[in-house]
Amino acid sequence: MNSFKANVINETQKLFLKKKITVFLIITAVVCFISAFFISSIQAKLAFIALSSVSFPMMTLSIFTNIFLPLFIFMAVSEVFSGELENKSLKLVLIRPISRFKIYISKNAAIAIYIIINLLVVLVASIVSTMLLKIGFAYQGVTQIIFGYFIDAIPAMVFVLFAAFIAQFFKSSSGALITCILCYLGIEVLCLFIKGFNNAIFTSYLNWCSMWSVGGAGFIRNINTFFMILAYGIIFFTVGYYVFDGKEV
Repeated sequence: MNSFKANVINETQKLFLKKKITVFLIITAVVCFISAFFISSIQAKLAFIALSSVSFPMMTLSIFTNIFLPLFIFMAVSEVFSGELENKSLKLVLIRPISRFKIYISKNAAIAIYIIINLLVVLVASIVSTMLLKIGFAYQGVTQIIFGYFIDAIPAMVFVLFAAFIAQFFKSSSGALITCILCYLGIEVLCLFIKGFNNAIFTSYLNWCSMWSVGGAGFIRNINTFFMILAYGIIFFTVGYYVFDGKEV
């Protein structure tokens, strides 16, 4: 257990030592503030634009999870898996006294930590921006906001496993990154042309919190969705680890 914990810390440190990973965190916070500043500037002039303390952070979350989050995940995964295979540093990891199973889990855990930190940055930046720019902040809505960000972290973790699975077939970070993006775009295109496909594919639930506002039958539907997302995660993890375990470096 100590070796696994040490490897998770090591993988997380390696990930954050990459300049572009840290830069994207800073950009995320800056974009949140700029968006809030822009909205606060035009809100007084346009009567039909009225954002509350809840709607702005949730709107920011929706934009982040559907546009930026997939890209951040693909970049982190391509660096952690294919990037290390490309620069031969994966050999140094595999000679350590730790099983490949724990190595694979720790790498995914490091990416998951990075994604959670991303979500926390968006959460804090959106709330602070709302308070500073006086868009209309009320502490009563904080619980709802935190719940929404927590819920969206679940499909994001499955997205990490999906990208990690794809990355196992590439020896270069650029190849893995481009393929992940193309696969995601391909799935989105299929959702447009195949009726009902978007209800059965995990990529449709990146902004899952938007579906939790409906009670009753909606709650049962969300529980079923949770098990469907979990099943995708188990499949991606199992197949991804199988390929990783048989990989020669």
